[in-house]
Amino acid sequence: MTVAELIEYLKTKPQEIQVVYAKYSEQCLMEPDDIEVRDLCKPREDGWVHDRRPDKETQSYLVFPGN
Repeated sequence: MTVAELIEYLKTKPQEIQVVYAKYSEQCLMEPDDIEVRDLCKPREDGWVHDRRPDKETQSYLVFPGN
């Protein structure tokens, strides 16, 4: 999913609800500072993305918090 696709998806949801993310066995309100741009490995064929490694090609991602 790209940022543009995420924006379009979010437009289909109620605009007045708050956003939370999973934090261990509870949820936490999301704040703008919780989202960051990071360089990580390019995705594997199964969609899994590894942390940055010196032996793998990287790309930038918009990263949301989670467990």
